[in-house]
Amino acid sequence: MGAKERRRLLQRRRLLVKRVAAVEAFVRGSVVLMRRQCIRPRCRRCAEGAGHPTWVLTVSERGKTRTVYLGEKRLAEARRLAANYRRMKEWIEEISRVNLALLKAGAAKGEKRNDGRTR
Repeated sequence: MGAKERRRLLQRRRLLVKRVAAVEAFVRGSVVLMRRQCIRPRCRRCAEGAGHPTWVLTVSERGKTRTVYLGEKRLAEARRLAANYRRMKEWIEEISRVNLALLKAGAAKGEKRNDGRTR
């Protein structure tokens, strides 16, 4: 890897790290529209099988799925937070790919090993 390519990768990594650091609010989970049955015995919607639409955030923790009721008021905020998480996850994966390329280039470049010998 040439010096120009190495500078480009380092610059890309700095940009991605800044992007990740700029995101303060995020949540790991998915916004889902569920259809729930109500408690009224003669509800026409439930009898027809349509149920009542309910917006929730689902989050998997330790093998269990937790559901958080959102309603219409918190729906937009939950979508934004979940989208922030997905975007951050993509950036972190890209940072990892850049770091791997830099690591491979460093090993082939003739840098010193931990024991002081040259590769």
